[in-house]
Amino acid sequence: MASRRADFGQFFTPAPVAALLASMFDSCSGPTRLLDAGAGVGSLTAATIARATTEGWQTHIEATAVEVDEDIIPLLKETLAECGSVLADFSAEALVTDFIEWGCDQVGHGLFDEVSAPFDLAILNPPYRKLNSGSRERRLLSRVGIETTNLYAAFVALSLRMLVPGGQLVAITPRSFCNGPYFKAFRRELFQNASLRRIHVFEARDRAFRDAEVLQENVVIHLVKGCDQGDVIIASSTGDGDDLVRERIVPFVTVVHPADANSFVHVVTDEAHSTVPTRVSSLASTLVQLDVAASTGRVVDFRARDHLRMDPGPNTVPLLYPLHLREGRVRWPVPGAKKPNAITACEETRSLLLPNGNYVLVKRFSAKEERRRIVATVLQDDDLATEVVAIENHVNVFHRRKGGLPLHLAWGLATYLNSTIVDVFFRQFNGHTQVNATDLRALRYPSPDQLVALGAAARSASHEQGVIDALVDGCVPELVGV
Repeated sequence: MASRRADFGQFFTPAPVAALLASMFDSCSGPTRLLDAGAGVGSLTAATIARATTEGWQTHIEATAVEVDEDIIPLLKETLAECGSVLADFSAEALVTDFIEWGCDQVGHGLFDEVSAPFDLAILNPPYRKLNSGSRERRLLSRVGIETTNLYAAFVALSLRMLVPGGQLVAITPRSFCNGPYFKAFRRELFQNASLRRIHVFEARDRAFRDAEVLQENVVIHLVKGCDQGDVIIASSTGDGDDLVRERIVPFVTVVHPADANSFVHVVTDEAHSTVPTRVSSLASTLVQLDVAASTGRVVDFRARDHLRMDPGPNTVPLLYPLHLREGRVRWPVPGAKKPNAITACEETRSLLLPNGNYVLVKRFSAKEERRRIVATVLQDDDLATEVVAIENHVNVFHRRKGGLPLHLAWGLATYLNSTIVDVFFRQFNGHTQVNATDLRALRYPSPDQLVALGAAARSASHEQGVIDALVDGCVPELVGV
């Protein structure tokens, strides 16, 4: 069963989480049509019926539970039958079909307009699985104007399309949709068609879904279709059902900044850090204004496999992986490492190389034991006795027109990126350990003069976090007090 769940991207919903999702709906009266997309064994429908029964909703609920896994359909039907035994005014249909195919057919054939859309409520714990560009699901979704790279976003977007105006959607999803280029179209789909009522963050990754070994950082979103956007409730809990829920009410503009073309979603769960977005956003510079670019390393190792060398030798140049970035400096080579230390210099690899210079290197994936999400390292032009250098694709690189940076500017950028305030800011819209170049481009940065002064001071300082933060406070007064 576990392997089949992995194939489908399924993670069944624990009872406390299901109850939390069901609790977010506004109370209903009159006929109510409920969609449970990717229903599994029916936990979310059951939680909704339990709430309706407890609170005495004066309504008939008609549920449509869509599930593709035939092996669990008997359990789903059993759950729906139990729902009917506790709520007399209840009917249900279990559809044994692929939700993407069924939903795209519903939407694409114009079987309903907004007023006659088939559902009033949608509740989802959608499957998590990447969608390749050539996959059947991507082709189906493109035909109805939905562009996304993950199954969970497709489920949410389709479900939202099938709601009446004023219809409500509650879904638990990975927090990854909050930032990054891959979910930009999905964020636009949400915020153009619905108002964001509530975001609930599970602070402990390993508790809400501990039995299923799900370690993604998850959030629950509550959307209302076709309504004016108001304030947003930001809530948080550990997710195991045994603790209190903490809430803040904030203006929508603090969650999605109006001037942000990427529509990143910032989730600030505590008052102490509520001023961080304003302070960081007030900084003087973008990377464009600094004449600095952030890119991913050019060497994709499996594509350059024939040219990789475990140890440096004749006609090779240094190849830098995340393992070479330690305590703010480059340590190369690393003898006995599991990754190559070099790449051959030849015609086939020429386009992959950068001229030696001063660069800022940022790991794309931070390790669990690292304190910060963003881990920045300075590569100085005298660190490597070579004319060119290669950067592997799991490393982001700050450069100036594909060349090095002024030394103090490089040190200033790295020190700023390693500061606590940047880490706090980054965690507010990034719920996973990946740092995309797009995220780095979206940050605001201190002025050139501030960065140069910061870099000059940082070169001779230790790499301890307290020292880094003190230097940033001293050179960038806009950030003091966080």
